[in-house]
Amino acid sequence: MSDSLQQYVATALLAALLIPGMSSAAGRATMIAPDRADKPGFLVVIDEPGYYRLSGNLKVPDANTTAIEINADNVTLDLNGHAIQGPVRCQQLPAPCWPGGSGNGVHAVNRSGISVRNGIIQGMGNYGVYLETNAASIDRIVMARNGHGGAVLFGGSISNSVAEANGGDGIFGVDLKVRNSMMRGNQMLGLSAYGHSTFSNNQFKGNNGNAAQTNLKPAAADRNVCNGAACQ
Repeated sequence: MSDSLQQYVATALLAALLIPGMSSAAGRATMIAPDRADKPGFLVVIDEPGYYRLSGNLKVPDANTTAIEINADNVTLDLNGHAIQGPVRCQQLPAPCWPGGSGNGVHAVNRSGISVRNGIIQGMGNYGVYLETNAASIDRIVMARNGHGGAVLFGGSISNSVAEANGGDGIFGVDLKVRNSMMRGNQMLGLSAYGHSTFSNNQFKGNNGNAAQTNLKPAAADRNVCNGAACQ
């Protein structure tokens, strides 16, 4: 991980510790141990609503294993400053990431009220975060060097996060609100968004071979920066 990315992570995670209510919520959390192996193909399966926190790094054994599968509504997943670490490497973009696979860092389909925050997801075979849900949010998450992309989100918000050096789009989705985030060095667009999507106060650099950084049309008031200048 680059020095600048490490600095961003440290700043983001420090800010997370200062969020009002975080310490009190932690007392009601269900802790997720790093040695979980709930069923083949999934390290952790969440079947009940609630507040869940990692107690250590989750190491994914292969590119086809999903780290955390969410099968319930109204789940907050706090990585607690830890990392979900897969085996995929994307060190020589634009060459494909290797090995490819179907595993996601966090995955949920047909759910609502899902929140993922405060940690790092890297080296997954498919996507860092894949949320096909209603009212989802990603906050203070670093998604780096995942095989097919950093995040896929169908409705919801991404804030204070980083998508870097992923093998596809940094962030892809529909009806998104993306703000205060960095998309850098992704093989395709930094942000590919459709429907009623908006973005503001973001930094884009070196995505898509330094061609277009996003498919969205920016406005000056949105204060997005692409390769050191206002996005156009």
